[in-house]
Amino acid sequence: MSSKLLIALVFCTSVLSAQQSAVQNAQNKVAKATEFSIPSSPAFNMLNENTPTRIERYASLHDFKVDWSLTNGQQGYTLSPGLAIEAQPVWMLFFDRAAATKYRSATPFARTLSTLSLSVGTSASTEKNWLAWAAKITLYRQHDPLNDTEFLRMLEAGTEEAKDSILLNIKKLEMQQIRLSQRDSNFEEQNNTLLDSIAELEFAIQEVERNQSRKLADARDNYIRKHWNSGYVDVAFGRLLTYKQSVSTIVQTFESPTIPGQIDTATFNNNTLEISKKGYAVWMSGGVGLGRNGMLSGMVRFGEKPSALTGTVGRMFSVGANLRYGAQRYNFFIEAFYDRLLSPLSESSDARLEQKCYMLTIGGDWRISRNVQLAFGIRQTKDFENGTYLLQPLVNVNCLMR
Repeated sequence: MSSKLLIALVFCTSVLSAQQSAVQNAQNKVAKATEFSIPSSPAFNMLNENTPTRIERYASLHDFKVDWSLTNGQQGYTLSPGLAIEAQPVWMLFFDRAAATKYRSATPFARTLSTLSLSVGTSASTEKNWLAWAAKITLYRQHDPLNDTEFLRMLEAGTEEAKDSILLNIKKLEMQQIRLSQRDSNFEEQNNTLLDSIAELEFAIQEVERNQSRKLADARDNYIRKHWNSGYVDVAFGRLLTYKQSVSTIVQTFESPTIPGQIDTATFNNNTLEISKKGYAVWMSGGVGLGRNGMLSGMVRFGEKPSALTGTVGRMFSVGANLRYGAQRYNFFIEAFYDRLLSPLSESSDARLEQKCYMLTIGGDWRISRNVQLAFGIRQTKDFENGTYLLQPLVNVNCLMR
């Protein structure tokens, strides 16, 4: 009798442990897939400001992301699709497949390092093919979904309807089914009754799981809706390049196989890729929430970039601010920037052309689905020193690959 009690106790413990592990895994999966936004890649920010907004919101991304730019920021109205890919290498190597408890127990430095994002992007114009890469890291996050006790309590509340008692009842019925004797005259009746009871309990488990999934999704949506304008501080570095395909000729000499002493030649065309550095940038951005529906953010940026007037690479300084109003699913913004570019003239390296540009962008974000976000804007750029005026429609489609 004691051995039977011991087996039953071990069995019940294993069932409860498995159920608890399944619930914990569901909570971790939802927490890891909680993003406040799906911003454009930092590499797109380097591609001649090929994004509707330079100042992006904090995102907490944990998946590969692909961006499409439907307009080229340097050519005005010219449609020229661009592509960018973004990933978080530290997160994917150390935290992606691990339990969420590993992330919560990590040091603050390790959690900050997990926000490191690397991206690379391309864009083509009528004159040049552009290539950029960038790295970004978040130094401060007002809310971290994986380390926010408020959010974790919300997820735990979504899984209070546990399946423990139902699973135990199923196992008890299965044990009764095993103990049935086929010699009994009513074996078929008893067996069918037990099978029907087990089927009803399995259906009840499925209903509990659906309820838990809905509650977890509601908890995530409520959390994002409440903290979509969460405060943050980012720093980033990027490099801007151009590339072109060129053909080089290879000449190979060899002795003629038919005429001794005669030297023949063979010519081959070889395709090569030429890459040229065209600038870099270092920038810091940050933002704070204004109530439930507003957000104020800003950016300071310096580096080097090519000038469309001189065709040379000059020193650049930018500062700007962004004011948003809306909610998690859609919001609108107005963004103002001041750019100062000092470029050498190709005719004389000592002479400089100063450009002072003022940019005003009106646009917004639309979270089409949990994995796709559309960013749009209309930007006007005015150079009061040289009389240049440009109006640009800009659209990005950002998609998480999961």
